[in-house]
Amino acid sequence: MNGSDTFIALKDHQDRIIKDIPIGHIVKGVQVLNRALYVRYFKGYRIQVVGKKRVKQMVAAEIHTKKNDELAQMLATLWNRANGKLYHSMYNLVRTVNEEVDLIEKIEDEDAGRFIDELMEEFDAESVYLCVLLNEVKFSREVVKEKLGFDILLEEWPPPPDPEEEEEAEAEAEAAPEAE
Repeated sequence: MNGSDTFIALKDHQDRIIKDIPIGHIVKGVQVLNRALYVRYFKGYRIQVVGKKRVKQMVAAEIHTKKNDELAQMLATLWNRANGKLYHSMYNLVRTVNEEVDLIEKIEDEDAGRFIDELMEEFDAESVYLCVLLNEVKFSREVVKEKLGFDILLEEWPPPPDPEEEEEAEAEAEAAPEAE
């Protein structure tokens, strides 16, 4: 699954996503990621005066219209950094299913429900929902709807494993016993 599809599905939550990320981090990230994008949206503006409105315009044009997956992935990464405690809490819970989290194809509803309940003790439902979608956590639609109250508006959910990541993980797994 690509990042732009996820961002498009999260259209109603983009204000929250952008609000969570310091604007300076977005501007600096765009500057590093794609110089032409930076020039198009931020050149001539001091970081202190670039507002959320300008960032939202960029997201609408670049992600919703042009399906810029790199920008979507950068924003997801920045959101994870801004919500590091939630991200690491989710990661540690998911690791209990399989240490190799990239190899997880599905998290059973019972486990997913327990994970969500635990996360909800400290975090709000929208944050947990965003964390699930932005990180492609393999929870079922039903558990997400029941526990968090949000529908997953993506055609393919949970996302299928990435064939390239699967091949890399298999190669690493095969190489690991030889190293011992």
